[in-house]
Amino acid sequence: MDNFQFCRILPLLLYNTEKWLDNAILRHFRTLTRKVPLEAKIEAAVAGDKAPMIAQVENDWAAGYASSGVIVPLTSYVNGSNGLTATQKSDIWKGVWNDQFLNGKMYMFPFNESDYVMYYNDTWLKKDHLPVPTTWTQFASDLKAVTSTSKDTWGLSMDPGSETEGAENGTYLYTSIMQSYGGTLATKTGKPTFDTKAAQEALQYLVNLWKAGYVKFGTDYPGQTAMGSEHSLFDMSTVASYYYNEVADAGKFTMDVAAFPKGPAGSGNSLAGTNISIFTSASKAQRQAAWTFMKWLASPQETAYWAEQTGYLPVTKAALPDMKKYDATHPYVEIAAKSLQYATATPPEAGFDEAMGALANAIQEATVGHESVAVALNNAQSAAVADIAAAKS
Repeated sequence: MDNFQFCRILPLLLYNTEKWLDNAILRHFRTLTRKVPLEAKIEAAVAGDKAPMIAQVENDWAAGYASSGVIVPLTSYVNGSNGLTATQKSDIWKGVWNDQFLNGKMYMFPFNESDYVMYYNDTWLKKDHLPVPTTWTQFASDLKAVTSTSKDTWGLSMDPGSETEGAENGTYLYTSIMQSYGGTLATKTGKPTFDTKAAQEALQYLVNLWKAGYVKFGTDYPGQTAMGSEHSLFDMSTVASYYYNEVADAGKFTMDVAAFPKGPAGSGNSLAGTNISIFTSASKAQRQAAWTFMKWLASPQETAYWAEQTGYLPVTKAALPDMKKYDATHPYVEIAAKSLQYATATPPEAGFDEAMGALANAIQEATVGHESVAVALNNAQSAAVADIAAAKS
């Protein structure tokens, strides 16, 4: 969602704030709209000394803004007299809360959050008397059960991404599996950890499925297309894909949603979305008012409303009771929201987007390239380290 869409709904969200805040925020957001990508708009505004008071940001953008000193640390606001109580802090999903920090300091506050879910053809699953998989072992068993050359069916289609195109849904499926095997994307200092034992075990799991023909690769949302045409049983994609998957299946079968299966170390998922930061261009009074607005926007009632109107997920657990009526017709939202507790964002390091492309390339090398998992991940590790070094030079 771009800031123009944000501005269209913002008047509905504002309440008894000062009129100048209403006008100023809208004015600043509208100066950052039209046809230029959001990050470029913000950077151009900052360079021209016309930075907004607040803007939605991805965590790697925020890392750059923080190092340049153009966004404000939020710790004093969060812990101040107009801050969050201990209960309010703990109500924010753990994975979302962790994403707000850069080098131990809070520079962002949650806004648009999303993660990944497992879509499946429930009609097919029940017809074949298969369980909804809750572990990756069960998932592999279901894939095997439905794969048939004569019927032209298989378990899952995915886009693994590539070094040139970058990370795609299949890349994030792999990183989610890696997390469930106990792996991480990086150390606390931001160094990639693509070649660990957990990373190798998770990639070997995926390679085995591909070699057996249970998983096929494609581009342009192949999971959605294959499941919708009843060639594959599953699609592993973001919760934001729900509507498009419904369109793809066109009512031919009952589609359902479940959380990603668990691995030997528990659950894993990949966090997506944007947060909000306050820019140093704002006056002291404007910063305080902007914080009041951000805090209100993340309150249970308002984050519930925002989620229902946009398809994003509520940033706090306390919003779920306010969404009971909505959840009755959109049960996948609560499933996805609860996965935010353990979802992990891509590390906010300059060059890490390029590094994720190297990880996607490792999936390609270990499958279609017939390289060993160890060598493919060692190559990815070396490329990722180089990508991050180049970005910082």
